[in-house]
Amino acid sequence: MQELDFRVPQSLVAENPTTMILSAKSSRFKKYGRIVESVVVDELLKKAHELITLSDEEKTFYIPSIKELEEMEQGKNLSLFFGGMDIEIGSCYGKNERINGAEYHKSPELFIAVTDCLQFLSPYDELDDFAQLNSCKAEVFYFPKGSVALIEPNVLHLAPCSVHKNGFISLIVLPQGTNLPLDAEDLARKSNSDDPELRLLYKKNKYMLAHQSRTHLINDGVLDGLKGENRHINPIA
Repeated sequence: MQELDFRVPQSLVAENPTTMILSAKSSRFKKYGRIVESVVVDELLKKAHELITLSDEEKTFYIPSIKELEEMEQGKNLSLFFGGMDIEIGSCYGKNERINGAEYHKSPELFIAVTDCLQFLSPYDELDDFAQLNSCKAEVFYFPKGSVALIEPNVLHLAPCSVHKNGFISLIVLPQGTNLPLDAEDLARKSNSDDPELRLLYKKNKYMLAHQSRTHLINDGVLDGLKGENRHINPIA
């Protein structure tokens, strides 16, 4: 198995002198999850490159479930990280340079970096009364291409950020049904509940807040709860 280089590229550090970028192998990452080195994903990475093409659009895309990946033996093996439950293997890819918001799941998430990626991560205990999170509380981590991370439940995150100007590709493994729309019955139960956390429930197993600049999300019902600067990453060539 090829040993991955988790050192943050010095060119990325130079382009972002006011942002501390941490390696996902650093001790600071342990409160968010762990790097999984026991799993082999080379065929999944190869298939992902075949299926997903980066474009020139300054946009992020998300596909919850890609059947071609889920049917591969390496894909099926990942269900063990969810206790043998049914899983979905999707992809988040494109071009992104900002934190934009934060979401969390009630389950772990396997994050597979098909290309080099960055992630803004925040601890659940920084979420204030299920109403707001300050963007300054997020730490930025570097994941080299080929790395696999098991992110703990309730860790706040959103779409990865690009390390390179041509964009990023990641695979996202979650329990089956996560990030799909809530059905009518659940929407009705949510509207009739006084529980404050349910204000954040946006889709199945997806609790979310948005930065005020993300008006399309706010107009779609996401709480305007990420406060402070919409933090930015400068990608490298």
